[in-house]
Amino acid sequence: MTRAACVVAIATLGAACGHAAPPPPPPTHIVPPDAGAAPDAAPVALEDDLPALAVRAVKLYQDWQAALAAAGDDCAAAAKALDALAERDADVIAANARVLHGPRERIQALRAELDKHGAELDVAAQSIAHAPAMTSCSGDAAFARATDRIGGEP
Repeated sequence: MTRAACVVAIATLGAACGHAAPPPPPPTHIVPPDAGAAPDAAPVALEDDLPALAVRAVKLYQDWQAALAAAGDDCAAAAKALDALAERDADVIAANARVLHGPRERIQALRAELDKHGAELDVAAQSIAHAPAMTSCSGDAAFARATDRIGGEP
């Protein structure tokens, strides 16, 4: 219950009893609302939150799968959809690259988090690999650039 709701409830109960509640004693020490509060912690970088990175990576793969399925063998549509994914999930792609270029222990820790989503990733990866656009658009420069962007290439 919020503070305002508690005050209303207490005031209502006091009025229902037929006598007014005694006034509160005057404050003896006023503490500003933010006194002693810890400053807002900086947000955790995605590469430092491996469970969150893994979840976002799975979503990226699933969306990649859906984009290719929707595009069929239309290379321009596939490239446009993949470019949109690369823009939307640039933070995931960059965080993944930072982990993969970091210490071996970080790579292993990310793999352990991704293993928790193995079934989902396997389905998405298989669908991506067998999508019509992956074969029919392999020679298309725009599609190749978009695929590279999703894979972490600049």
